[in-house]
Amino acid sequence: MAHFFHPDLTQPTITLNTEESRHCVKSLRYREGDSVHLTDGKGGLALGEIVVASATDCVVNIHQFQETEPRQLQLHIAVAPTKNADRIEWFVEKAVEIGIEKISFIICEHSERPKIDLNRLSRIAVSALKQSQTTVLPEMKVLSFEEFIEENKNDEVAKYIAWCDDTNTKQIVNEQISTQEVILLIGPEGDFSEKEISQCKNAGYKEIKLGNRRLRTETAALYGCCIIAGMNI
Repeated sequence: MAHFFHPDLTQPTITLNTEESRHCVKSLRYREGDSVHLTDGKGGLALGEIVVASATDCVVNIHQFQETEPRQLQLHIAVAPTKNADRIEWFVEKAVEIGIEKISFIICEHSERPKIDLNRLSRIAVSALKQSQTTVLPEMKVLSFEEFIEENKNDEVAKYIAWCDDTNTKQIVNEQISTQEVILLIGPEGDFSEKEISQCKNAGYKEIKLGNRRLRTETAALYGCCIIAGMNI
């Protein structure tokens, strides 16, 4: 059974937006009386019945609703946007499939792309959410490196920075994380500047390695998603 997205499943009857309605009625050919699954991207999952099969305003009655349990370890990845937009879009898609709660796109000193199309990334995230039949849509925002450090001063969060330092031998896969949230910083292709690394250390971020190979920005970020997903099993 296909999954569809609606941001508010607390009402007894909801109307899918035009894009979701077209996909439901035109592409998948759902009709009145058919059952569908819906998610709100906030952990909610519903079972509904189509009562108006309109390609522009598909109406669904909600019969069952449940909140899925949040992951024990929440992941917040802060990653510098890649020069090639396709690569960061690929990361968002795969991160949603694997599991992630927050993504911050940070503009660093060595960043090659200062702007991000959040609307497009949101559409990609919703598509991945439905395709993988998951229920959590990550919060996404764009901010400078300094703004990110300022906004995330919580000492009750496990905070890590991954950068190209051959003297650092601590692997994230070996970390014993006891907090409810972990923040992982991934720098641009030119890596973090010395100033940014110093700021992170002063803010309580631990230096960490992501395996023993030098990874592209989006690959490193996805590696982090996989490691945290494994800790949640």
